Amino acid sequence: MARTYNQDCILAHALDLLGERWTLLILRELFLGPQRFGDLQAGLPGIGANLLSKRLKELEEAGLVDAVSSGDARGRYRLTDTGEALRPSVRTLMKWSILYFMERPESSPARECIYTDNLQPDSVALAIEIFAAYCPEPDNNYVAHIIIDEFPYTIYNMNGQMTVRRGADGPAVATIISDVATIMQAFRMELTLDEVKSRMKMSGDQKALGHLLRCIVHKEAHEDAETVTPLAASF
Repeated sequence: MARTYNQDCILAHALDLLGERWTLLILRELFLGPQRFGDLQAGLPGIGANLLSKRLKELEEAGLVDAVSSGDARGRYRLTDTGEALRPSVRTLMKWSILYFMERPESSPARECIYTDNLQPDSVALAIEIFAAYCPEPDNNYVAHIIIDEFPYTIYNMNGQMTVRRGADGPAVATIISDVATIMQAFRMELTLDEVKSRMKMSGDQKALGHLLRCIVHKEAHEDAETVTPLAASF
């Protein structure tokens, strides 16, 4: 990395590695699975090709990302195990951001992001993973598919941890077909559970479906957000 904080601090060293503009957002895109260069750039509006190339090279040199040949001229970028290990930290930061901006009284782009129904399906898929932290079920291991506005994802719920990946090629015990608007309104508790179910197509294992619905319609998240409100004024 070109720039450094030059501080004898473990957080500063982490920021030397991850604190450059776009770096965490590139990692966010790769949490859902390998991506070609063009797909990464399409998912990161505003980043130029030269800067994306630079950031990817830096992440490769740091051992967080691999460039993988896929049998054609266009390879894919994927997270290494070290890069994947950042998932819980980034997920926690995203969760904090949702709770913080959800209860801020003033308008802001971040608040508008939470209260819109026009997000990309990738963003909604990652949000399901975040909100799953409110209802862990360590004994309910399953693989499920969720189709969001015709974009397929695979959900792995293993040992109380949920991971979402793009695509739905492998077997699954349950499937939900839905859309961005329904899931976002459910996240914000603008729909009852029955209303959510009536707007989704569901099939398969009832225990897995029940857990997925609890992750999407999550009273606990709103109760958690209320505890953030008194702290907001101190930031």
